[in-house]
Amino acid sequence: MSFTVHCGDFAVDEDDEDDGCWEVEGFASAAVATEYARRFIRAQIEDLRRDADNAVVLKEMYLMWGEYATTEGFDSAAWVDHCIANPASRKAETDYDALDPNP
Repeated sequence: MSFTVHCGDFAVDEDDEDDGCWEVEGFASAAVATEYARRFIRAQIEDLRRDADNAVVLKEMYLMWGEYATTEGFDSAAWVDHCIANPASRKAETDYDALDPNP
């Protein structure tokens, strides 16, 4: 059995024929899929943090221009709030590529 992370781009226009969604398949466990989604979201928020004045602006920017990731059993909304309130302190926290089962 393998696990999948569903990703997408908040910035995609509804009229765009590319729906801005993709899947990353082949994770060996739900835990690894969840960690990939967590790192993916954190990387998005940290990239946007440089241009945000405060937490409210950062969340607005993420929901407008960021990319999301979700997998079964993962509360991405709570994780977004956590990442906004607690900046990453180590590169590994944003290194989702290290967990990609399809390098």
